[in-house]
Amino acid sequence: MALNTTCMLSTVKNTSGSAMKFAFLPPHGRSMAISEELTFYGDIREAITRGTPGTSPRVTNAMLDALDDGTLDIISTPSPIFYDAMDDASKQLTIANNKLFSLDTCWVGSESTAM
Repeated sequence: MALNTTCMLSTVKNTSGSAMKFAFLPPHGRSMAISEELTFYGDIREAITRGTPGTSPRVTNAMLDALDDGTLDIISTPSPIFYDAMDDASKQLTIANNKLFSLDTCWVGSESTAM
């Protein structure tokens, strides 16, 4: 069984009503069809700046403009993960029915076959 890493993904959606190219999306810009969703590893905010926020305000501003004008929507980002010393386990935050609670991380109970 492969290691489950679904909680480490970001998903964005083209909400513009037409096919568009989003030059700031990793790795080097992406064309997206109407209502297309794109999922990639990591957090969108770090992915567009390649892990160095503040060094690329043009890219950050392009994403903020797309969000502001309604052409792009962030569907999900990785949930924060915290270590619970009492349980000796990592937990992630999640929301359901408008309530925030902790949950086992996505990889708990999955196994990696990679060596």
